[in-house]
Amino acid sequence: MSLRPCRILHTSDIHLDDYLGAKGDESFAQQGLIDVVDKSLELDVDLFLLAGDLFDHNRVKNPCLEFATAQLARIQCPIVMITGNHDCLTDYSVYHRYEPELAGEHVCFIREKAGAVIEFPELGVKVWGKGIVDHHPENKPLETVPEKESGSWYVGLVHGYYIDHGVDVYSSVITAEEIAASSLDYLALGHVHVFSKIKHGRTQAAYPGSPNINQGTREMTAAYVECLPEEGVKVSRLELASQDKFVARKIKESEIPPFLG
Repeated sequence: MSLRPCRILHTSDIHLDDYLGAKGDESFAQQGLIDVVDKSLELDVDLFLLAGDLFDHNRVKNPCLEFATAQLARIQCPIVMITGNHDCLTDYSVYHRYEPELAGEHVCFIREKAGAVIEFPELGVKVWGKGIVDHHPENKPLETVPEKESGSWYVGLVHGYYIDHGVDVYSSVITAEEIAASSLDYLALGHVHVFSKIKHGRTQAAYPGSPNINQGTREMTAAYVECLPEEGVKVSRLELASQDKFVARKIKESEIPPFLG
């Protein structure tokens, strides 16, 4: 089976919380999610990837959950999503009382602790994803990636901290060697709030940055991924619609938190 083109919108680290504004006065997190959904509709993508930390913590209340559901329901393509370190699948996880799948049959939320593969034969894509259950130094997001099978694009989805070399002092570390050995065509990362592209071996990886301007940068970004049979995988940085307006608003407010979370 020959590969076919596939267009992907990749986001992470939205960090929705219980600070919700009314229409026209949305919080930074709310507007980030709205903008990234709008961008997926504008680009008419084939697949939407959410690489963890949709929520800022596991204590978020029902209005926040209802807002998330309403936005996920707007997306017009399959969604694959995992947990991050802030909304991890621990015993007290928000995902024990919230089902993203309520937004529609197009939502695929990976709950399996060991990860899972989801196939989209109509797209010619297989997605392997593994969310965070417990964020600690022994957690290795890319430790066991299933082997690639021919005939489809193989996309990975994990949340963790990439290190090229040096001493491992972080939790949920992803190494250059693991990326190279993964056999993935594209690795969708979450955890670092700055857009960056990484390549090891034949695997192209990227952090999309955060669409939430309150996460340590003055940027609202996502990643646009094109899987092209003749050219391979191309990744582009997307600047979201509300960035200029929200930068001006942010300057008037308190200092922004760290870029990593």
